[in-house]
Amino acid sequence: MFLLLFALLLCSSLSLAIHESDVGVIDWHKKLVGVPHATRVTHVQANGITQSVILVPTASNVLAALNTTDGSVVWRYVFDAADGIASFHVAGDAVVALSGQGASMLRSFEPLTGFITLETRLAAPLSSVPIGVDVTSEPNTSAMFVLNTHTIARIGEVQWTWEAEDKGMRFSKLVHTSTAVYAVGLSQQAAALYLVAIHPITGIQIEIGWKHLPPAVSSFMVVGDAAIWVDPATQSLGFVHLTPALKASIRTEKTLKWQELVDVYLQDFGVLVGVLANGEARVLQARDGGVVESVHTFPANDGEKSLFAGGLDKDGAPYIVRLWTTVSNTTAAEIYTPAHGVVKTIFPLDSYKYGTVTHLAVDGPRLVITTSTGAVQLWEQDQLLWGREEALASIDVAAFVELPLPERVARVVEGESFITRLTRQIVEAKDFPEYAAAFAQRFFTGAPLRDEVVVSAHDHTASLGRDAFGFRQVLVVATAYGSVFGLDSASGAVLWTRVLGLGWAGVGVGGTVKPVKIFVVDGEEESKDVVLITQRRANNKLVDTVLFRIDPLTGGSVYPAEEDTNRLLEGTDVISGPLTEAFLIPDSSAIMLIDEFFQINSYPDTEANTAFISRLASKVYLPFMETFPEGPRMVGHSLKLDPELSDKHVAFRTWGLSLSPDETVKSIVKPRVGPVASLGKVLGNRTTLYKYLNPRMFVVLTQGPDTPRAGCGIYVVDAAKGSVLYSALVPFPSTRVCDVHATFAENWLVYHYYDGEGVGAGEAKGWRMVTVELYEGGLDEKTQSSDMSSFGVDSMHVEALEQSYVFAHGITAITTTSTKFGITSKDIIVATQNNKIHAIPRRMLNPRRPKNRKPTVEEQQEEQLIPYDVFIPDDPRRTISHNYEVANTRNIITAPALLESTSLVFAYGLDLFLTRVAPSNTFDILNKNFNKAQLVLTVFGLGLGIVIAKPMVRRKRLRERWYQ
Repeated sequence: MFLLLFALLLCSSLSLAIHESDVGVIDWHKKLVGVPHATRVTHVQANGITQSVILVPTASNVLAALNTTDGSVVWRYVFDAADGIASFHVAGDAVVALSGQGASMLRSFEPLTGFITLETRLAAPLSSVPIGVDVTSEPNTSAMFVLNTHTIARIGEVQWTWEAEDKGMRFSKLVHTSTAVYAVGLSQQAAALYLVAIHPITGIQIEIGWKHLPPAVSSFMVVGDAAIWVDPATQSLGFVHLTPALKASIRTEKTLKWQELVDVYLQDFGVLVGVLANGEARVLQARDGGVVESVHTFPANDGEKSLFAGGLDKDGAPYIVRLWTTVSNTTAAEIYTPAHGVVKTIFPLDSYKYGTVTHLAVDGPRLVITTSTGAVQLWEQDQLLWGREEALASIDVAAFVELPLPERVARVVEGESFITRLTRQIVEAKDFPEYAAAFAQRFFTGAPLRDEVVVSAHDHTASLGRDAFGFRQVLVVATAYGSVFGLDSASGAVLWTRVLGLGWAGVGVGGTVKPVKIFVVDGEEESKDVVLITQRRANNKLVDTVLFRIDPLTGGSVYPAEEDTNRLLEGTDVISGPLTEAFLIPDSSAIMLIDEFFQINSYPDTEANTAFISRLASKVYLPFMETFPEGPRMVGHSLKLDPELSDKHVAFRTWGLSLSPDETVKSIVKPRVGPVASLGKVLGNRTTLYKYLNPRMFVVLTQGPDTPRAGCGIYVVDAAKGSVLYSALVPFPSTRVCDVHATFAENWLVYHYYDGEGVGAGEAKGWRMVTVELYEGGLDEKTQSSDMSSFGVDSMHVEALEQSYVFAHGITAITTTSTKFGITSKDIIVATQNNKIHAIPRRMLNPRRPKNRKPTVEEQQEEQLIPYDVFIPDDPRRTISHNYEVANTRNIITAPALLESTSLVFAYGLDLFLTRVAPSNTFDILNKNFNKAQLVLTVFGLGLGIVIAKPMVRRKRLRERWYQ
């Protein structure tokens, strides 16, 4: 019997599995790398052909190479969170990254393939934060030299390590010459330039010493065999020749007023840029003997501060590019090459859409730029060859928005005159043949209706309209770089992008705008609007709460209304200060914003909304975290109005969650809001368990103190009075930092953690997934928890059924599916640490799965129970991301389609991934393999048989009457 049940479970899983033919049809995946910290173009000889790639270390802790032809990702290496990139270098024909604590992990990559050719751990410095890290290579060999603060290591066939005896001598630059390896460091406290010369083969120290520098010198550069710096006090240029004996004297250049030096990554060629106080820039060349000469002058520009970059052409000759924004708001660039002089170009970078240029690299006549909004673009003169929106790797908030009905369906025709209606119908008649053909095809096969959303996904010029099943929606996402995108859920294409304006801070002050919350509210007629709540932090330290109301179809501002969507998106200052919390009142479009003084601010700020909140005040309970001396704690609030003090309601404390000493709140998990189709569960013996549906429940995750008996807490709390309805304490992971992920829907709680203790006999360490269902008391006991007051006698009469399972992977995000009416069974969607998205059926997580016995026939039929197994199968057929690598997923959101069976799933982090799932199979649509033509022919044949047989039967009956 058990084998039969297991076989049935596998067959069920197979029937609901994701098919290979659905890849790229019902889903899409965007592979991103993150916003670059720097960009370098490198050329590599392969099979006699010179190939180029753009190397980028990014803010998402990724090292990647982009194709110069189309901007696609050639390769990428995603570092672990604890293995942050500390330094990135191009050393000969290798790409070298130092990462981890103290930059102690070295990896060398092939530039064209990303293959790791070397991975080794270096001796970590005393400080966990690297002070000086540099890498250089030995020409025509595979050897490289690595500097880390006060140690130098040679990596290759010959290996050695040199360490400074005086740990106060901290070096930051490394240079290799034919005679020695030099390390150079600066100490402002000692006003000295530390120098050491080491034999490149033996690692023997040749000489060590220091040079006295002016106290104002705070930085320096090493190019060729010279160390160069600027003295801000005298605006003079100083330099010293590096020789093995370290006896060269310091020389200065005082005829010009120098302001700063700019590294253009041409140290091996002795080239850098010096900027003068008058705005001019000089290309400097370090000659043999440590002599520094000016070889070209860039005149002062007419706009903002210039950016500089250097590169090598395919023949290995260096060149320099300068880029700046002119006073007329255009972007200009000058490329200087010793052989061809200066080439100037101007290209139309839209600053309202992309902001300003933050990083620059050059590939011959082409420029690679990174903008303040996170865009990476390749320009050739005034032509944009390609662009990547890497800000999408840093999404803060996201929301699905349903599309309105197509215009031809939603058009209001009430009040039309007879002539107007007749004219309209005559015009629409021209589409009848196409409609009739489509109807016939759909009637006999059904295929075009299923593929309608796929076809329309590639037509972004057409007006956005709802498809038949509601699969096509708009995803509105806001990023950490102050930009908002509208994405087509059918294909992932960017429909529109806007940059959030700074308001008053944008005029001479500057600052940043960070998205905090996003809500979807009703707009005019049947449309939807998106409300984005942000925190604006001006450079003068002032913090304000700014609200943007956006049309999800166009990206335009709904309020304040705007006519030109090609400028910055301006919002409304709703709170002069930081935001404590914001809530969307259910079944309304009113938003409550709580400021730092716990005052309730309504949006829209109308008399109707104020009166609405006043009516609800006695029923509103607001739980949120507050910071206390011992750490974050959970505090509940109610609302009151004191007209003598303020015309606004104020949230006042009514309860505090009782925690053990030194236990702090890490996060809150709010319940998924949606329709509840069933109030209970009928068991195999025909009794009923009624769901505990208290709408004020939420989950609190805590961090315990670092003591042997402490751990990570999970609490289900009633927001009205702080009562704990369910609690659990799980052990710490090895890091002693709680990493519990949880989701909560209706009466169902699922949480995931790492058990490093194996508390039960025979249990091993590993990941655990716990499922909890809350019910109203005992069997057939109904307390009407959904309508009951939290202060009622039976409010605490709760029975928790729970069960623990072993899960194969750690996870980074978890949620449940959501459908239009809540009838379909919910799946758990998780993003695993191996970069996959999995769907886990609810029946696998049923806490009533019987242990040590077989389920009865009634339990199988009524509850679909299967025997308990401690392991949740790692079934690849449940991997809804297929073979995509969805890296570093931070959050998953779901939304219902118009079909009750189907839920849309959107996962975002480093990558973006969207698909649709049907937890209970697509019961409300015919399977695509269903033979509709055969059904139609069968019905037609039966109808034809009836037509033929009816006269025959009539004649037979008439004959029988005559002869009776």
